[in-house]
This record gives sequence, C-alpha cells and structure tokens, in this order.
Amino acid sequence: MKRLAFFTATIVALGFGSCSTCYECDTDAILTDGNNNPIDTTTNTEEFCTADSEVVTAKEEDGADCRVQ
Repeated sequence: MKRLAFFTATIVALGFGSCSTCYECDTDAILTDGNNNPIDTTTNTEEFCTADSEVVTAKEEDGADCRVQ
C-alpha cells in the first residue's frame, strides 16, 4: 500500500512539474478576391496550451502577437 501511495504521489508531482501555459496569438491575414487582389485584412486568433516555449517563439517569429491567457 505504501508503494502505491508513493507512485501516485510521484505521478502527481511530475504532472505539476510540467504544467503547460495557455496562450492567445493573433496574426493578421490578408483577404483577397477571386483574382488574388488584396481587398481587406482580418485578425486570426489561436488559443493553445504548451509547456514548450519554443512553440510560442516560433509563432512570434512568424509575425504573431502572443500573450499569456
């Protein structure tokens, strides 16, 4: 029984140790007509959670404006 309690506590501790953070990233998108001429712009918003900061860095390098939710 003590062994089960130890393993359960270990799993719970590991789960809290690798918590992900949730982000909201905005990117501007150009809307085009049928002839591929720009007619307007819009903002796309993506919400996601990750424990890997490189994911956020990559999105920001591609022009996204990201913030922690």
